[in-house]
Amino acid sequence: MTNVTAPEILVKQPSESRSYAIDFDKLLGAVETISSITSVLSTPAGPTISGLTIVARTVEFRMLGGTDGTVYRIEAIIITSDANTLEGDGLLVVRDA
Repeated sequence: MTNVTAPEILVKQPSESRSYAIDFDKLLGAVETISSITSVLSTPAGPTISGLTIVARTVEFRMLGGTDGTVYRIEAIIITSDANTLEGDGLLVVRDA
């Protein structure tokens, strides 16, 4: 049985460059680990995503830019130690506070 989690909601201002993480803990088996990151993308395109890193059971990355008032869907796809392909989702709200 697969665990289903709600997407994380991330918030930033348009000019900020910030680090974020998508947690795969609830999707991974007890001893399963993240072997590699296939991609981290935003829909619609807009923010620059860089610095992809695996830290324990999370994927960390840096985001720069984005348009005020836009909600972006952030999708991270990974390959696990058990050869599973998993997708973690988050929502990025860009808001000029």
